[in-house]
Amino acid sequence: MLGSRQKNLSTYLPYIVLFAGALVFYWKTVGFDFIPSWDDKNYVLDNTYIQALSLANLKAIFSSSYFANYAPLHILSYSIDFAFWELDPRGYHITNVVLHGLNSCLAFAVIKRLTDDRKTAFFAALLFTVHPLNVENVAWVSERKTLLTAFFSFISIISYLSFRQRGARGAYVLSGVFFILALLSKPLTVVLPLALLAYEVFLKKEKRGWLFPLPLFLISFFGAIMAFKAHLGHSSANEEALTAGVLFGTVYPTMVPVFWKYLRLILWPMNLSGFYDTGLYHSFLSLPVAASLAGFLLIAVAVLWKGGGQARFWFLWFWIWVLPVSNIIPLPVYYADRYMYMSAISVFVLMAAIIRAIAKRPPCLTAKALAYSIFIVITVSYAVIAFNRMDVWRNELAFWKDTAEKSPNQDKAHLNLGYAFEMSGMLDEAESEYLKAVKIYPSPEAVSNLDMIKIKKSYKKN
Repeated sequence: MLGSRQKNLSTYLPYIVLFAGALVFYWKTVGFDFIPSWDDKNYVLDNTYIQALSLANLKAIFSSSYFANYAPLHILSYSIDFAFWELDPRGYHITNVVLHGLNSCLAFAVIKRLTDDRKTAFFAALLFTVHPLNVENVAWVSERKTLLTAFFSFISIISYLSFRQRGARGAYVLSGVFFILALLSKPLTVVLPLALLAYEVFLKKEKRGWLFPLPLFLISFFGAIMAFKAHLGHSSANEEALTAGVLFGTVYPTMVPVFWKYLRLILWPMNLSGFYDTGLYHSFLSLPVAASLAGFLLIAVAVLWKGGGQARFWFLWFWIWVLPVSNIIPLPVYYADRYMYMSAISVFVLMAAIIRAIAKRPPCLTAKALAYSIFIVITVSYAVIAFNRMDVWRNELAFWKDTAEKSPNQDKAHLNLGYAFEMSGMLDEAESEYLKAVKIYPSPEAVSNLDMIKIKKSYKKN
């Protein structure tokens, strides 16, 4: 009986630690406000669809795209929050924190199944739990869609692995069902069948095993069509942006160095920003672009040619999950912390595997002490950075102050900081930020806000 209890505790302890750790770690975000000028107004505060769980609202949520996305489960999750909390931001933040805690547990389960190594899986999942790049996903209410799609994606993968590793045929159907739920949360998940195909080719390695993910590609195809139509319908993608001249003359060359920036942000997550300045490149022959491309090609050849199954799979995991946010279809943002929620897991697995490899080297005790010391230092460092980073998302003013400081060449950062100052009654500061925005890009909104703030100041003086 005692042995059975110890075995049960050993089985569930990693899940308990990860879930409880995520809740405790992120709990201070529960006291944070909405950020109206950064999507929260559109998704929550002014969204009449979420204010009643009526048949009319449910029909509207599921029959049309909203704010350039077809992600009805994302909107529905706010309806459920509103039913309990109305517009109290604490409830929405609690949901985000709980979802991240669940995702930490599911990430552990997925990695454990794929690596067949509990310690590697736990170390990687712990890094996932506390990494600073994930603060944006948890602390920002509007980024609920990434948390939801990851939640359903993890369960879909686990279900598929249950089918392939244990012969549970019903799990294959469940994998498809949860894949659809993930797509209805955020279109990012269209690439999930590619991850399963990589598993079949590099880890399972069974003859004709590649056939099993194929039906899921059909679901993925329809999900991609829906996402593309939603973007076109809301002008987030347009015909001019899709021309060869724009794509190959700016968008694609600019994206190549961005992938190296992502790796830097994962390994050295300093100077994080809510809206990054991005240097534009107009040719693949530009030195930074050509050097970045050559570097990735060398790594790809080395890993795919000489690497083992695990190395190849996790290398492809990163590229598969970054694919939807690689500006194949141009997005308003070139890169962002939130885009790494799924992709960065591959780097966490690599880091955990290195720690495990060091721990196994002789002499055993010395190697283990060194390996675990390194892991503790890395984890604590990431946790401290993340814990401090959370404060940036406390309210609109704090967020845009930090963003404008980190990305001074973004007119939107100054425009929204000006708005935050204006809403706080700080008219001089608002005028200063509107002036900066107009100098960078004299958009009609920036010019109008600057004129209005001058009128307000003049009225106040009189």
